[in-house]
Amino acid sequence: MSMNRDPYITFIGAKGVAFAWIGSVLGPLFILSTLGDFKHANTYIGLVFILIVVLSIRDGFKAKKHGKTSDFIALAIMPILIPIGCVLWFAFSK
Repeated sequence: MSMNRDPYITFIGAKGVAFAWIGSVLGPLFILSTLGDFKHANTYIGLVFILIVVLSIRDGFKAKKHGKTSDFIALAIMPILIPIGCVLWFAFSK
């Protein structure tokens, strides 16, 4: 990463990673909470979260193509592993 990056782009990138990580868990929960009721706002909030996660994973694979392993892990691997970890934690916590 070069040191002359625009601070705005760096800030937006960090927010995107946070939204992707949070959205990877909350998106499916919002969608499952309404069970396909398309009149409820939670369905659309969940769909937006899922869209952000899918775009993040796409950006992660683009970063891998350009040789940026840390971006690949943050943008593509973690949004997949976090929900898996949450499901396993809830499954084995009892």
